[in-house]
Amino acid sequence: MVVTALLLLVFPGRAHTRDRVRLDLGGTYLSRFVWRGDMWTDNPVFWKIATIRYKGFRSYNFFNIDLTDINDDKFQCNEYDYILDYTFSFDSFSVAPGVLHFSSPTDFFEPVTKIILQIKTSLPFNPGLRIRIDPEKSRGTYIILDTAHRISPNKAIKHIDFYGFLGASQPRYYGKGLKDQLALTDVLLGICIPFDIGKGMSLIPLVEFTALLGSHLRDGIEAKGRDTEAFTYGITLSRGFEF
Repeated sequence: MVVTALLLLVFPGRAHTRDRVRLDLGGTYLSRFVWRGDMWTDNPVFWKIATIRYKGFRSYNFFNIDLTDINDDKFQCNEYDYILDYTFSFDSFSVAPGVLHFSSPTDFFEPVTKIILQIKTSLPFNPGLRIRIDPEKSRGTYIILDTAHRISPNKAIKHIDFYGFLGASQPRYYGKGLKDQLALTDVLLGICIPFDIGKGMSLIPLVEFTALLGSHLRDGIEAKGRDTEAFTYGITLSRGFEF
């Protein structure tokens, strides 16, 4: 599955080549699970994230654990996502092609492999683009436009990060909810405040607002008894290592 927001937040910018291995570990508690603007659960989940970087290579590993029994898999990992990509860096932007594989150890959904491309820029507000293409399954192509901005208000709060995503999808995932071949489907607006708590660890509280776009799509999701817009609250604890 596509995760709408990756909550182990590393402020986006120009990608740099590393001569050492970088390992980032994080855990995030979230008040709900939102996927492509669709509110999959109104119950809390726990995410574990491990990212390994070496030079331009990145191995990203994501684990979702339900904290309730809504999917008959309480306290089990019901989703594992894996990304392998390589970043080509230029003066003001970077391009990272790769592959993304979703799987479910509890058979919550069928495994899916996608071809991905991520573009980051160092322009004001850091606009970027992510493309995810499913060559086999029925979920179709998903495109994300993203932006982020950081301010540094004072010594007590060193950084406040604002970010946003705008998603567009083919109608195959949403069934008959979309009339066009490719349409805007969801928007996310978020804010987080990273705190350095010592020994290389960061504590990051966050708030996100997510909404589905288009009356036809919203009507279809509401008919399933799910919300079309909601606030999500969470907190991340992360630490980075270099070898």
